[in-house]
Amino acid sequence: MTRARPRLGQHFLIDEQSVEDIIATIEPCAFLVEIGPGRGALSARLAQCADQLLAIEKDPELARALQQNFAHEPHVTIRCADALEVDLRESPKGLQLVGNLPYNIATALLQHWLQVRTHVAHFTVMVQREVAQRLLAQPGDSSRGQLSVITQLCMEGQAIRDAAPECFDPPPKVMSTVLRLTPRAELPIPESAVFGDFHRLVQSAFAARRKTLRNNLPDLPATLWEHLEIDAGRRAETLSQAEWIRLFHAAQNLAQEQG
Repeated sequence: MTRARPRLGQHFLIDEQSVEDIIATIEPCAFLVEIGPGRGALSARLAQCADQLLAIEKDPELARALQQNFAHEPHVTIRCADALEVDLRESPKGLQLVGNLPYNIATALLQHWLQVRTHVAHFTVMVQREVAQRLLAQPGDSSRGQLSVITQLCMEGQAIRDAAPECFDPPPKVMSTVLRLTPRAELPIPESAVFGDFHRLVQSAFAARRKTLRNNLPDLPATLWEHLEIDAGRRAETLSQAEWIRLFHAAQNLAQEQG
């Protein structure tokens, strides 16, 4: 049995109930992508859910073992690659993505996928519970940050279930959560602004978490905050999604007037 490599953040899923709970979120589809199949605890079950399964594994040793295991399954492709370097837009649109994400790159992967989310029908991923809580954090929650705001702008999120350390080999030191993310059909701002002007606004507002909106966004005049009926003495994590959208549109209008 292949040993886990700590440098790759590997914690192999071994709990059958966790596997079944993940499978229950999958809808029969034409194309399914699995990230980090590891020893293949999910792969065989996922292969039954799709016409084509692409499993992306960075570890060459694991990839070779999986290729041998699925040698007689022509609809299953094992690719040895870094998921951060794989462009999902090369696969058929409407794919479903599933994975027990390596802990050390889970956040980076999610940020990467948000930018190609319109190509994906659903994301079902296992991540550290802290990461799931951060993604779903509501206004006023201390764990709410720029990733929370951007994710919730683009996606509808739902925590499916928690998984204890003993569900993995080797057991991690933290709890994990199965998270399902579905791209929103329509966005309240232009698509081009999500990772452009909107992202820069949110990033600036969270630049110093203990500082107020007034301090983090000094270029916005007091009259703008008054017009929006938003107290500039608040901190960024307290703003609702609706307030972020209003703030973005007001900031854009101001920039056009000054430009």
